[in-house]
Amino acid sequence: MGKFIVITGLDGSGTSTVAEQLHSEDVGSSLFKSPPFPFSTNRNAIDEQVYKKSPAAHYLYYLASNVYLTELVNDALAENDENIYCIRYFIDTVVSHRAKGVDVNYEHDTQLYSIRKPDYIFYLDVEESERQLRLNERGRGFLDDQLNDVVLRQRFLEEFNALESEFHRIPTTNRELCDIIQEIQNYIK
Repeated sequence: MGKFIVITGLDGSGTSTVAEQLHSEDVGSSLFKSPPFPFSTNRNAIDEQVYKKSPAAHYLYYLASNVYLTELVNDALAENDENIYCIRYFIDTVVSHRAKGVDVNYEHDTQLYSIRKPDYIFYLDVEESERQLRLNERGRGFLDDQLNDVVLRQRFLEEFNALESEFHRIPTTNRELCDIIQEIQNYIK
């Protein structure tokens, strides 16, 4: 049976790089990114305009994208017996909104919706100095710059730590990609 594997962490921790490498080494696997298409087409406008006006509406947009992504993941798992890797997911939606003061719960099943619980969540942990170097190398976006606020970044870290029982912490500072991949693959096997 294929596994649903989420890669998460602060921007610049290596989530895309690690998930893409895991996917490339796992023949037949699938790779998703949250928010998925078609939600991803208007993400920048939602992030830059909606949150300021209505944090609740911003959360509901991301919640809806996770409910939709659940359907995509369920379909993919039903079609074949391969692993699915996902860059960010519901845990990120909850953490980022809690960090910004929106009172939301990390509930996968409610009367209104059901969000598939991952088989594994890997939180990529990176020291701040290295994270900043990585962001400078790849270029910064709107969300990257938000975490330059020390207080907000600390709230993100506290919210992730509050959900630590949900994930495996993988240190990435000064580590080769192949070593990070091997550690994650050892958990999955």
